[in-house]
Amino acid sequence: MKIKIEAEVYPTESREKVMQAVKNLFPIIDLHVQTQEDTEVIVGEGAGLESLENLKNMLRSRKIRAAARSILRQSKLNGKLVFYMNKQAAYARQASFTEPFTESPLPPIRVEIESDDVDKVIEWLTE
Repeated sequence: MKIKIEAEVYPTESREKVMQAVKNLFPIIDLHVQTQEDTEVIVGEGAGLESLENLKNMLRSRKIRAAARSILRQSKLNGKLVFYMNKQAAYARQASFTEPFTESPLPPIRVEIESDDVDKVIEWLTE
């Protein structure tokens, strides 16, 4: 299983705060900054369920596992899960799903999980 995380840093945002928001969700994934055209992007890659353990715990503590399961099932695409987390909520140590750009004026954290069995990953995350 592979996990890829991307969070664009808008000019009005602090790179350190965006980095912290991602770290709040995925504390064991190593992050670095890439420049794509004129935009900085926080990028991280991980492997294995342990990289998702903190997110799983956040979903459980907020009691949003059923909603998360529904969102994640709708996020399946060609053997991958692609979903978005709200950056401001993540900075406040809360897991909150969002749409790519509709609910927030700032771009969300994009999470892509590639697995041989995405249904198993969804069940594990939301059990």
